Amino acid sequence: MEESVNYSEIDKENLSIRERGTSNAREYSRVVETFNKVLDYKEKFRNSLEEKLSSIGSQVNDNVDNLETLLRNIDIYDQNIDKISSNLGNLYTEESSIKAKYEELLNGSSLENIPAESNPEANSDDPEGARELLIRRRRNYLDNLDKSFKRLDNELFSIEKLRSELTHARGEILVKKDEAQKRIRLLEEEGKRFLDEVKRIESELESSVKEEGLLIKEFKELVGKVERSLEISDEMDHILFTYLTAAESRSLPGRNPAPVPE
Repeated sequence: MEESVNYSEIDKENLSIRERGTSNAREYSRVVETFNKVLDYKEKFRNSLEEKLSSIGSQVNDNVDNLETLLRNIDIYDQNIDKISSNLGNLYTEESSIKAKYEELLNGSSLENIPAESNPEANSDDPEGARELLIRRRRNYLDNLDKSFKRLDNELFSIEKLRSELTHARGEILVKKDEAQKRIRLLEEEGKRFLDEVKRIESELESSVKEEGLLIKEFKELVGKVERSLEISDEMDHILFTYLTAAESRSLPGRNPAPVPE
């Protein structure tokens, strides 16, 4: 009687290797899924940081545009203030000249500038005619003197009114300039915050990209090892394919024996 063949050992190996294969496949799937989730998160995180940088870049551009506009406005304000100061200086000079003329009239030093009335009767021997002539001349003198004072008064009033308007305009410009300077300081502080935020995000992005690179490198090595381990010979591939057909058809050996590869 032939010695019976002990198939218990190969049965154990069959079951063991299948369990190991299934366990390793599950572990590989778990690792792949973990890598995929982490890399997906890293990608979204990187895109989020890049979007923040882009958004801050737009805000920085707006900040710079606003600063340039305010600086141009301040330059215009300074030019207008200089013009007003020059005009006020001219008004002061003109006012001083008019006041000097006013003083001359008050002191009577400009009486000779008031035209006298010429009358052929001035040489008349008639005392009454001479007296009437003097009265008319006095009246003309006083009328001309009053007109001169009124003219100087009007000029002084116009100067005072114009000076008040210029002073008021300068005050308004100074207020606008002060507001613009305050706004510039706020924009400069905001610009510094933008710069600090950009540096922080760039540092965070650089660190995250390095981590993402390490993950990709490690994942590549893992996938490469698995790919290389899955390479089998043509002979083994033929055997697996042949018996895979039989396994999928679920045929029993007694009813439909599977072909034995040559």
